[in-house]
Amino acid sequence: MTNTDPAKHVGVTEIGEMLNVSRQRANKLAARPDFPPPVAQTKAGRVWAREAVVKWEQGWDRTNIGGRPPKGSAQE
Repeated sequence: MTNTDPAKHVGVTEIGEMLNVSRQRANKLAARPDFPPPVAQTKAGRVWAREAVVKWEQGWDRTNIGGRPPKGSAQE
């Protein structure tokens, strides 16, 4: 039997898939103070409520991604 309903809880890998970012970036986002807290810690890692992550994503400012400035953008 195949379950096609999305899981109610997600780990870092699923968060990365949901937000279209790498697992490493998802880990950094999960460390932000405004990110929802995990609902549990298992041997496999932290898990979050999918609904809380979806709600957080709605307020996430993707334009402020940080990192290196693009090549050719000289900073004075």
